[in-house]
Amino acid sequence: MEARNGQNSGVKTISVVIILVIFAKLSGLVRDMVVLSLLGTESAEAAAFTFATLLPRNFLDAAFAAAISAGFIPVFNKYLEQRNREEAFDLARNFITFVAIVSFLAALLGFLGVRLIAGLYFGADAVGAIPLGAELLRISIFTMFFTSVAFALTGLLQSLGGFYIPSIMSLVSNGLILGYLLLFFDGGGVYGLVVAFVLGSILQVLIFWLPLRKQGFKFRPKLSLKDEGLRQILRLTPMVMLASWLFPINGLINGAIAANYNSAYLVELNAATQIYLVLAGMFILSVTNVMFPKLSKEAARGENRAEFSQTLSGAVSGMAFIIFPMTAGIFLLRTPIVRLIFERGEFTAEATQRVSYALGILTLSIIGYGLVSILSRALYADHDGKTPMFITIVAIAINFAVAMIFVNILGIGGPALAAAISVNLAGLAMYVAAARKFDIFSKSAALNFGKMLLAAAIMLTALILMQPRVAELHDILEIALITISGVAIYFVAAWVLKINEAKAVRGLIFGRKGTKDE
Repeated sequence: MEARNGQNSGVKTISVVIILVIFAKLSGLVRDMVVLSLLGTESAEAAAFTFATLLPRNFLDAAFAAAISAGFIPVFNKYLEQRNREEAFDLARNFITFVAIVSFLAALLGFLGVRLIAGLYFGADAVGAIPLGAELLRISIFTMFFTSVAFALTGLLQSLGGFYIPSIMSLVSNGLILGYLLLFFDGGGVYGLVVAFVLGSILQVLIFWLPLRKQGFKFRPKLSLKDEGLRQILRLTPMVMLASWLFPINGLINGAIAANYNSAYLVELNAATQIYLVLAGMFILSVTNVMFPKLSKEAARGENRAEFSQTLSGAVSGMAFIIFPMTAGIFLLRTPIVRLIFERGEFTAEATQRVSYALGILTLSIIGYGLVSILSRALYADHDGKTPMFITIVAIAINFAVAMIFVNILGIGGPALAAAISVNLAGLAMYVAAARKFDIFSKSAALNFGKMLLAAAIMLTALILMQPRVAELHDILEIALITISGVAIYFVAAWVLKINEAKAVRGLIFGRKGTKDE
């Protein structure tokens, strides 16, 4: 009974977190929609603003902040399991202080070098974007400090079982930014918009105060570099940080290559990437954020390796069950999705075509994105940072080479193709490494994945035949009809093919009667 209650509680937590993350991700998409409707994609302001927020927002959120959580959570959970709560809190205070100091120094260094960074990032023809981008970056760079602290607090709260507040971090900050765009943009312009981003990052820190107080945590500045727990974190974090750089470094490289080719491509590639991260990330990150602390606790106990492997195998299989049809659906609907979200105001039909072109290519890497997100965290939980670090370095090198070669051939599609190839190869390499280490691969698992691909192919074929009949409808209706039909076709195909996850979904819908014959 306790196991069943624990399982139900876990399902409820993941379900609520997914809903919260969906709203948070959608708020970011609405934010970008309003920004691009005001600035377009071809103005110097659009390019400068995208550049000024790309480094502190995309790079820090996906890299340094992820490394903070991944390096801190396993050690903190080990303290909770093997020592006591107050010693674990003392470690957290030491770590948060260290993060605050390092991130402030990094922001200060970036502040001093903004003109050099802007000059390197843009081509010679982007004259107006360079000085404006440097001025905006001087303001936005300090979001690095506040976001770093916020993610350190995220790791702490998630380890204590609090997943809801971390899931709405971006919802809170995006709400503030949207308020500025709707009420004050005409007076403050793009400078005020960047200030709103900074204020939003401050708000992300403040929302943790009350829930952490309820957990009994009170922050007091403390710094002891001799603390063994901090040393364990710092030994793991550099490897984790390098391993977490795949998406942000690829984004920075591809953005720079795109910006040097055409400054509008920087804005449009970023728009395609944001849609990709919202549609794919709202599910993948929800699962990984909940699963990582659980894997860390199981690794810290060290009693049952089979339980760790079973948890990981279930996470990968469940992710694939959703991602295969998601990839097919987004690829098919890429143009109406972009048109519905962005095509208004200064965002033109030509920009829609270029963004949907890039999005279609990026979509092909969703499975790789999911594998990297889950399996890298499994390796971190097992205190292995070297494997994902090595894979990431190789993948980044591949991305750079492919982007440089194909940008002149495919335009904006070149950097998108480079990202897709790089991420998929990284995902495949991490799956091979994890399968060897955790024994998560089996013939039955391979057969189940094959059935998922077949079900997704059946769904895609049916939708391709259906789409010409609904293409003349409004974008919302086309997307809704294709999505609803696709979900129905996929689940029927999955049930007929007896895919394991389809049985579980049927059981949730119909209860015991639905699973009685299985």
